Amino acid sequence: MDGVEKRKEELFGKLKGAASRLRHKIHEESFLRKVLEEKRKECGLNARELRKRRSRLEFRIATEATSLAKEREMMKAMKLLEAELVKASEFEKLERKLHLVLGDIRAAESEITQTRKDIEAAKEEIRKGRESVREKAREEREKEWQERKRAQLMARKAQRDEETRKEVAPYMGSVDDSGVDLGSIAVIKKKGQ
Repeated sequence: MDGVEKRKEELFGKLKGAASRLRHKIHEESFLRKVLEEKRKECGLNARELRKRRSRLEFRIATEATSLAKEREMMKAMKLLEAELVKASEFEKLERKLHLVLGDIRAAESEITQTRKDIEAAKEEIRKGRESVREKAREEREKEWQERKRAQLMARKAQRDEETRKEVAPYMGSVDDSGVDLGSIAVIKKKGQ
């Protein structure tokens, strides 16, 4: 019973830790969502689209024969794409981090659910143990009561037997503890008399 109580207390400690982690992760999630909204407004396009545009621009720079001014213009566009790509990469990293935080939240919630089930199982085990102790005590009291009742009945029976013996004693003649003498009850006649 003490082992179950200790286990229950350990489970409550585990539940407290998991609930604390869950609150922390929920707070982190809300913070990341706010930052993601801000980043989304800043960069607009996703990183995959920016990478495609960059690779097309690199291909054009490498393959097309252009004037020096046109090439410089393309290089400026490339630098702008690189800057946007850095922002978009930060956005992607935050999205991945948010995804991991959401996974942590789901894990913490499942841990809390399982811990609560374990606590309920421990409580039920404790309840059953206490009920069995109560049932044993109840059976013990019932047994003692039956013994007292039996002893009272035996005492009453012995008292009634004694009273009956006292009432019948004057009529019994020479009755001793071994019983009544047959000669006291009947007259025995021999054959031929």
